[in-house]
Amino acid sequence: MLEKDPARQFYEQAKQRFGSDTLTVIVVKAEDVLTPPALNAVKRLTGELERIPGVTRVESVTTVKNIKGEGDRLDTEPLVPTIVPEDPATLARIRRDALCSRIFVGNIVAADGRATAITVYTDPPRDDRDFDARFTAAVDKLIEGERRPGLSMYQMGGIFTKVESKRYLAADQARIIPIGTAVLLGTLWLAFRTPQGVVIPFSTAALSIVWTLGLLALLRIPMNLLTSIVPSLLLAIGFTEDVHMITEYHERLERGLPKLDALRDVLAETAFPLFITTLTTVVGFATLALTNITMLVEFGYAASLGLIANFIVTMLLLPIGLRYWPVPRRLRRSAFAEGVTHGRMARFLQWLGEFNLRHRVAIMVVAGVVAVLSVAVWFSLRVDNDEVSFFPRHSPVRERIADLQRSLGGAFSFSIVVDTGRNDGLKDPFVMQKIAGLQDFLAATGRVAKTVSVVDYVRKLNRELHGGDPAFEVVPGTADELAQHLLVLEGRELAKFIDFNASGANIVLRHNLSGSGQLSELRREIEAYVAREFPRTLSVHVTGEQILTNNAVDFMAVNEVQSLLSSFVAIALIHAVMFMSIKAGLLSMIPNVIPALTVYGLMGALEIPLNISTALIATIAIGIAVDDTVHHMVTYSRQLREHGDERIAMFKTLQMQGRPIIYVSLALVAGFLSSVFASLASLVEFGYLAAFVMLMALVAELTLAPVVMYSARLVTLWDILLVKLNPELVRQAPLFAGLSRWEARKVVLLANLGTVPAGSMMIRKGETATDMFLIVSGRLRVFDGERVLAVLGPGATVGEMALVSREVRSANVVAEEDSVVLRLDFAAFERIRRRFPYTGAKLFRNLARVLAERLRRLTETVVGDPAAHPMLTWEA
Repeated sequence: MLEKDPARQFYEQAKQRFGSDTLTVIVVKAEDVLTPPALNAVKRLTGELERIPGVTRVESVTTVKNIKGEGDRLDTEPLVPTIVPEDPATLARIRRDALCSRIFVGNIVAADGRATAITVYTDPPRDDRDFDARFTAAVDKLIEGERRPGLSMYQMGGIFTKVESKRYLAADQARIIPIGTAVLLGTLWLAFRTPQGVVIPFSTAALSIVWTLGLLALLRIPMNLLTSIVPSLLLAIGFTEDVHMITEYHERLERGLPKLDALRDVLAETAFPLFITTLTTVVGFATLALTNITMLVEFGYAASLGLIANFIVTMLLLPIGLRYWPVPRRLRRSAFAEGVTHGRMARFLQWLGEFNLRHRVAIMVVAGVVAVLSVAVWFSLRVDNDEVSFFPRHSPVRERIADLQRSLGGAFSFSIVVDTGRNDGLKDPFVMQKIAGLQDFLAATGRVAKTVSVVDYVRKLNRELHGGDPAFEVVPGTADELAQHLLVLEGRELAKFIDFNASGANIVLRHNLSGSGQLSELRREIEAYVAREFPRTLSVHVTGEQILTNNAVDFMAVNEVQSLLSSFVAIALIHAVMFMSIKAGLLSMIPNVIPALTVYGLMGALEIPLNISTALIATIAIGIAVDDTVHHMVTYSRQLREHGDERIAMFKTLQMQGRPIIYVSLALVAGFLSSVFASLASLVEFGYLAAFVMLMALVAELTLAPVVMYSARLVTLWDILLVKLNPELVRQAPLFAGLSRWEARKVVLLANLGTVPAGSMMIRKGETATDMFLIVSGRLRVFDGERVLAVLGPGATVGEMALVSREVRSANVVAEEDSVVLRLDFAAFERIRRRFPYTGAKLFRNLARVLAERLRRLTETVVGDPAAHPMLTWEA
């Protein structure tokens, strides 16, 4: 339910006025239930049920009052006497009165007399999580004690459905987790062919599940249709980072690195991506905790806790396991030298890279078309949560609902509360007639099996007061008559239909609409009728537990879009910070957005509804797929900075990350498909769709991601500067003194990078200029005539005075070898000063220091020995 739904507050108030609507129906069936054996069984059950803790009221054929007129006399005695009669005449009278009453038929007794219902209302404490199981067990025990030949009975209701749901969930977990484990172990063995590659990832995943379940128990987060997915989710996610780390560890061993060096390299290379992937995935799932649906909030907390636990377990357990596990024999240098390791996979990834380059335009066009079509079909997606359909066809829940519909009609119920806003407002015949008209309208829709309200009792009483004439089964025409009728009817039986001051009435509807889509349609029809026929002085509210659940499902459709957008924005921002580039952050989401869109497009095309289970497919898929994207982009970025060539970087990245991405994705596809062995249709449906979206994510990661990164320049001037100039020199360069990495990057991105061939004159004395240069690589000689003023290397600057004073150059500068310089002009400094004044202040301070140092050195040179300062940074 929605935590802050105003309808929920109204529902709680309605329960206080009319009693709880949480009910369980015990259906008693026989050839004739209005015979002594059946009536005695019903009477005993009624008495025993009233003594169960948490039960507030029990209604049955043996408790209801029979409104009966006999001449001038009106009786409101119980339909069945205290002692069940044996004589045929009395039994015939009971049968006649029961089957001729509009209140009883279809409500507590079937029209053919072959079934009767015992309705049990319960109101357990909210924090009593074991009530449902205790209550169901107690009712089953009572039913078992009353079974007789020719007399069958069973219980049905929301409580029984929840207990059965929990039982199926437990059975499915016991079945799916071992299958998923076997799939995981098999995939790991095929990927690594070593016990090390199987035991360590499985251990981290298993330990993560244990930690998570313990945390859920401590925090009292329950296992439900969504949180029950978390163990399987952790089993799928828990080994993905291990696969990436062990793959890189094995590659280094194959290259001949010593074991400890290989392990140190792996930790240095993967620690940051692992932290980022965990952070992004946690953020993706944590956005669910910001929703207004209790079940989604619980799932968001559970998944986030599990992922954090997995990160801690992986960082602690995996390095220790690799440190003390002997190097597998097949990974020794000799095996690598023979060229037998990963030969087919390497050739496949090489072919894949060439395929991507040849067809990169087609790949992007196809991806765009698929995305557009998916979005178009998405709008045809139905929102329909049918919890009954989740159960197997031959489950007790579905069989009992079907039998209840056939026997009595209406397996589900909700209420309509009509409020007059004034005491004794229901004593107005006009109000009662409006309620009667609403009930007649509901009966005419064909969607409602039965409605009962105070109007039915009033009409029944009015008929009996007129000798049983059907023509008088109407609401009395005067307020005085109506007040007298209500006075006669006062009692506990009517308490759930009228409040204590007669200001509001409660209409109870029984229907067979288990799907939220059909229920929403009926609700819209009710609201349209009320708007058309009821005056504004009367407020009408549709309420009930099923209505609130339906509200949550409708809200979920909108919330899923908001949740996806929140996840996309949060993950893109994290990636933008990681790569120090907004463009990189946005590009990183493309391989994740496409699979998310396609799965909902597929659901729309196949008419698979959006419900409490399928709503989370995209969120979970993004949470998983983003891990591979981060590893892919980090590796590509490093390779591009190292080689400076997009083509080489793409091939290198595919060779390094292709194998773990393929292994992980195929394992996830197989793992999700293991849910086909579940009993609950919701889990089966979730498994198929999750496997599909992971397969789409694999295709996108191996084709679309490389093409996008190849086509978009991710390496900025800052990255090139860090490659060509030692990062330590960047930090020590006078121009960047005191600047953070972000600030230095902003300065560099406003500059231009240029090359100066050896022997070229870069600056000539007497020129007018407004720019300065930072030496990135090579050497520059500053001279005036025959006199050499300075020889400058990487990190030094030249040209500052001309930039500040905008006067002519005072010396010549020539490249002694091929050099690379970073050019900053006065306009760039002005942009920095206007956009980032704090950074600009630091930058101008550094320029002042450089010029002050230049002046001091010049003074020392003039008054002292110039030869003592051969490496002075001279202004040209």
